[in-house]
Amino acid sequence: MSADTPLSRLSQRVGIEPSYWDVYGACHDTSDDTRRLFLAAMGYPADDDAAATASLERIDARPWQRMVEPVTILRSASGETHRVLDPVLLVVLTPDQTELRWFVDLEDGRTLEGQAAVADLATIEQREQNIRVSLSLPHDLPHGYHRVRVSHGAATGQGALIVAPATAYQPAGLNDPSARVWGVACQLYGLRSASNWGMGDFTDLATLCAKTAEQGGDVVGLPPLHTLFPARPELVSPYSPSSRLLLNPLYIDVAAVAEFADCDEAQAMVQAKGFAQRLNAARATDAVAFAEVSKLKFEILEVLFAHFEKTHPPEGSSARRQDFAQFCAQGGEGLHRLALFEALQDHFAPLSVAQWPAPYKGPASTETQAFAAKHHTRVQFQLYLQWQAERQLAAAGTENTMSIGLYRDLAVGVSPDGADAWIDPDAFVDGIRFGAPPDPLGPTGQNWGMPPFNPDYLYEAAYGPYVDMLRANMRHAGALRIDHVMWLQQTFWIPPGGDGRDGAYVRYPLDDLLAILTLESQRNRCVVIGEALGTVPEGFRERLTANGIFSYCLLQFERHPDGLYKRPDAYPVLALATPASHDLPTLAGFWRETDIGVRGDIGLIAQGDIDERRAAHAHDRALLIASLVDQGLLDADFPNTPDLDDAQMTTLIAAIHCFLARSPAALMVMNVEDILASTTQINMPGTVDEYPNWRLKLPCAVDRIYDADGWAEAARRITAERSGTKP
Repeated sequence: MSADTPLSRLSQRVGIEPSYWDVYGACHDTSDDTRRLFLAAMGYPADDDAAATASLERIDARPWQRMVEPVTILRSASGETHRVLDPVLLVVLTPDQTELRWFVDLEDGRTLEGQAAVADLATIEQREQNIRVSLSLPHDLPHGYHRVRVSHGAATGQGALIVAPATAYQPAGLNDPSARVWGVACQLYGLRSASNWGMGDFTDLATLCAKTAEQGGDVVGLPPLHTLFPARPELVSPYSPSSRLLLNPLYIDVAAVAEFADCDEAQAMVQAKGFAQRLNAARATDAVAFAEVSKLKFEILEVLFAHFEKTHPPEGSSARRQDFAQFCAQGGEGLHRLALFEALQDHFAPLSVAQWPAPYKGPASTETQAFAAKHHTRVQFQLYLQWQAERQLAAAGTENTMSIGLYRDLAVGVSPDGADAWIDPDAFVDGIRFGAPPDPLGPTGQNWGMPPFNPDYLYEAAYGPYVDMLRANMRHAGALRIDHVMWLQQTFWIPPGGDGRDGAYVRYPLDDLLAILTLESQRNRCVVIGEALGTVPEGFRERLTANGIFSYCLLQFERHPDGLYKRPDAYPVLALATPASHDLPTLAGFWRETDIGVRGDIGLIAQGDIDERRAAHAHDRALLIASLVDQGLLDADFPNTPDLDDAQMTTLIAAIHCFLARSPAALMVMNVEDILASTTQINMPGTVDEYPNWRLKLPCAVDRIYDADGWAEAARRITAERSGTKP
C-alpha cells in the first residue's frame, strides 16, 4: 500500500506499524482491513479516504485546542538527583499576548511561580492565529507528580507535570561482587503446610521467607498475586487476572485473621466433623481444588467479617476499626469501585460481565449505584478481604532479614470480563486483543485474550491507570518483574475474529512509560526486572539498561548463536539470573525428558517427532555438561543420560545454581521445584484443559523445602559464590 494515503498517514500517526519482521526473516505488511479495524476501535473512523482525512484532522487539531498538554514528563540528569535535563513546557497561545504567568503546584503543597515575556519565548510552530512556544521551567524541580498552570490574559490552561529520575532504583553496592544476592521463586498457591486450607497462603509465604533468610537468601519470588474470579474458580491463571490493582483473597490465611481467635461461631464451624473432613481432603490433593478451597475460605471469612462488624462497629473508634477505615480511605473511590465490582460478580455468579444485565456493565449507572447502596454490607465485605490480604502480605514480607524481600510479578494484561476493564473501560481498546506473531511454536501466532491499554487514553489521563497499576504491585515488594515488558514500546494487536497472522504492532510512548516506571521504582525502593524474551525490538534491551531496568536472564536462553551456553562472566551486572521460568521444564524435568513425554501424551508433539526432540535434549545436555565442566563444577565423565540417580541429580542441580551464582548478575533466583528436583512443569504453554496449569502443589511441606539431601552444602556453596568468598 502507498505510504502517502490518508489511511496510511492516520495509521502512522496513531502508532500502527506498517509492517514487521518475523523470526524467519520475512516481512509482513499490515493490511488495510487490519488498519481500519484498529483505527475504529481507537475511535478514529477510516472506512474511506474522507473518513480517514477527517480523523487525521481531528488528531492534528487536538493540541491546538488546549493551552497545555494533559501531561508533560521531564527527566533528571544522570547521577544528579534534582537537576532536570530540559525543563520545557509547551504552551499554545495567541501572539498578541505580551506576557504569561506560570505556576507549578508541587505535590508537597508548595507552589512555584514565575512570568515570561511572550516575545522572549521560542516559537516552535504556528497554526492559524495560534503559536506553540517553549517555556522554560526551573532546573531544580523535585521528582514527583505535580500540576502546572499557565495564564495569559483571561485564558488559562493546566496539566500534569511529572518529574522522573534518570534511572530506576538499584540496591546499594550494585557493583560490589560481595553484595550479590540469591533467593528462591515459588508458586504461592502450590505451597503445602499442615495449617493451610488446601493452597499456599500468606502465612506459608512468611514461613518460606524465614527459612530462606536462615539459609542466607535475600529474596523470595512470587507469581502474580492479582485477584482472579472467586465466583468462577475454574479461571486460575494468574496471568489473566480480573484486576492488577487487587490482591487475590484466596491467599488469606483464615486462621490468622484477628477475628478468628475470638469468634466462637467460626471456630465451631472449622472444628465440625464435616468441615474438618473437607479441609483435610483439600490439603491432601496434589492439585489445588480451587472451587472447594474457595468455598471453605469464604464460608468462614463471611462469619469473621460479621464478627468484625459486631465487635468493631462503624461508629466505633477501636484501633482495628480505625485501621480498616484508614485502609479504605487510602484506597479512595478506585478501591470502592473495585469492591463494588466484586460484590456484583458474586451477586450475578456464575455469569461473566458480558452476561450481566446491561445497566450493571459500568460503575456509574443509576442501577449500579442503587445496588451499591442496597448491598452496602456486601461491598464492605470485599473491602474487608482486601484489607486482610494487604496486611498479611505486608507481614510476610517484613518479618525477616532479607535485603530484597518479596519479588512480585506483574501480568501483562487483564481479562476483558474483569474488574479493571469494568471500572475504567476507556483505558482499554474494546474488541481488540493482543498476543504474539506467528513463530515456530505457534504457526498462527498467539492470542492472549486480553484487551490492550489504549495509548491515547493513557496520555489524556496523565497515565493514571498505569501509575495505579505500578503502585499496587510495588507495595511490600523489593523487586518487581514486568511480564512481556516489550509492551512499553509496542504491543502486537489482533483484530476481532482474526489470529496472529492478521495482527500488527502498535507503538506505545516508551519514553513516558519508562520515566514513570523509574519514578515509582525509586519511590518504592523497588528493583524492576524486565522480562524481554521472544521477539524483542532492536535496541530495546539497551534502553532498559540505560534506565536501570534489570534484565531477566534464563540459563536456557543465555547462549551463543551456535548454541553454546554463555560463561557466567558474560551475564550483565544489571540482571536477575535464573535457570528457567514457569513456562519451561524444571531442571530435573528437562534432564529426564519428562516434558517431552507429557507434551507427546497430550498431543503437543507428534509421536513421529519425539525421537528428534529426545536427540535435541541430549545435545543440550552435552552442551550444559561442557559448560559446567569448563567452570570446574562437574567432572568430565558426568553421565549424559536421563536416568540419573538422586545423588547425581542433586550434584547436577547444585552445579547449575553455582554456575549462575558465579555470574556478576546482582540477583540470582532458584525455583523451589528445582531445589526439590521436581519434574513437574508449572505451566504448559499451548494448553488449556489438557494439563493442570497453575494448580500443581509442591511434593513436600514449605518448612521442609530446604531439608533435601545435599541442600545444606549446596546453599553454602551458592552463598560463597554470591559473596565472593569461595575458597
